[in-house]
Amino acid sequence: MEADLCPKTPKCPIFNGILKGSEYSDTYRRLYCEAGEEGRKKCRRFQVAERVGTCPPGILPNSSKTVDQIIESMKAEGII
Repeated sequence: MEADLCPKTPKCPIFNGILKGSEYSDTYRRLYCEAGEEGRKKCRRFQVAERVGTCPPGILPNSSKTVDQIIESMKAEGII
C-alpha cells in the first residue's frame, strides 16, 4: 500500500489540521490518499497543487469547486 500513498499526504493540512482526529479522516485518507493514481485523479487538492504548486489549506479533496475555480480564487486572493 505504501507505493500507492500520495506523496503529499505527510504534509497535507487536511490530515494534520482540519480533519485531524475527525471521524471523516480515515474515510478521506482511504478514498484519496491511499487509493493510488485513481485517488489522486479525484483529489482536488492534488490536482490544484500539481497545476500551480500549492493548494489553500481549507480545500477538501472532494471540493465541489472545479480546479479552475479554485485557481481563480487563489489568483483573486493573491495566493498565486
